[in-house]
Amino acid sequence: SVSVSVTTSGDYGVTAGTRTVTLPTTGSATLTVGTSGDTLDEADGSVTATVTSGNGYTVSTTASTATVVVRDDDNPPPATPEVSITASAASITEGGSATFTVTANPAPSSPLTVNIAVSQSGQFATTGTRTIAIPTSGSAALSVATTNDNSDEADGSVTATVNSGSGYTVSSSDGSATVAVSDDDVPQISITAGAAITEGGDATFTLTASPTPASDLDVSVTVSQSGSFATTGTQTVTIPAAGSATLTVATDDDSDQEADGSVTATIGTGTGYTVSTTDGAATVTVLDDDDPPDVSISIADASGPEGGEIYFKVTLSKAVNHQVRVRWESHHAYHLDNYAVGVKEFWFMDRWLTFAPGETEQKGTVYLNQDEYPENDEVFLVKLSQPEGAAIADGEATMTIIDDD
Repeated sequence: SVSVSVTTSGDYGVTAGTRTVTLPTTGSATLTVGTSGDTLDEADGSVTATVTSGNGYTVSTTASTATVVVRDDDNPPPATPEVSITASAASITEGGSATFTVTANPAPSSPLTVNIAVSQSGQFATTGTRTIAIPTSGSAALSVATTNDNSDEADGSVTATVNSGSGYTVSSSDGSATVAVSDDDVPQISITAGAAITEGGDATFTLTASPTPASDLDVSVTVSQSGSFATTGTQTVTIPAAGSATLTVATDDDSDQEADGSVTATIGTGTGYTVSTTDGAATVTVLDDDDPPDVSISIADASGPEGGEIYFKVTLSKAVNHQVRVRWESHHAYHLDNYAVGVKEFWFMDRWLTFAPGETEQKGTVYLNQDEYPENDEVFLVKLSQPEGAAIADGEATMTIIDDD
């Protein structure tokens, strides 16, 4: 009888311990150690038999132990899919759909239900939790619609995040994806004018943004005028999120009698807005409130030789302590006999005369052309207009060209 120690690696139903094997006179015997079959996927193992010392025999120093490998015959359980998500496009314009691809790796053996949380920056989409079924092909598309509104707002984004659930794990690196959403609403700026004013009052204009801006919007406005009432130039008007702002242009209340004028505000191009094609400018009428001056202007008849000049006088009725200006022009005198023909016999001229404070007389000059034909003396007119600082008493004079042939 030989003593044998049985040991095992793994869990295969082997009873470990010491067994006795009886060797017949033929010199050899078989030791059988049974294993059990199970359904668990496990590592391969082994059964080892070792001859131990006993009576009537010695133990081989080279072959006292033998091992049999035990192979596991059970398939491993299916791997748990890891779910990831990616954005199909990096950005869209509001009104489009943000699309995402949800992928399970490995692909599931049957449709896998995955929980997705949709969030956003801005006000473009419907948020909340959604479920999506990933088929056995391994991926599915998620589409999130956005709204195309008429509000000017900051660009935003839509984010889809894989939430934990049953039958899958969430990718640690690709568990969330974001699609940028661009706003396509740009405010159009228009301007309207307030009522007419008297000089010294404020010309008011209303600037309106449609749609209203998401935040304060700086608009460039150029102020111009007819007359001399206001400070002109370009300035910036800030339209708040409420959508409208008032531009006020002060006018001067001077003591000069002058023609009525106007103040015009024109919207200039800029960043973050467009300009209305129909209401990009507005005008406020400015009424002069000064009485006509008590000084008058008169022009006297004059004459000169053909080929020379005619010098005429323009006078004030009295000296004043302010500047006076008046415009004069040479004209045909078709209604008079022996009228002169302009360009051929006299120059068409258009000039201004200026009286400094205290001056009462100024002279104008009209140039005459020379011809070689005997003829009667001829006439044309010089007319005054657009007085500043005085009224016209006598604004028309006859100029006589004296024939020298």
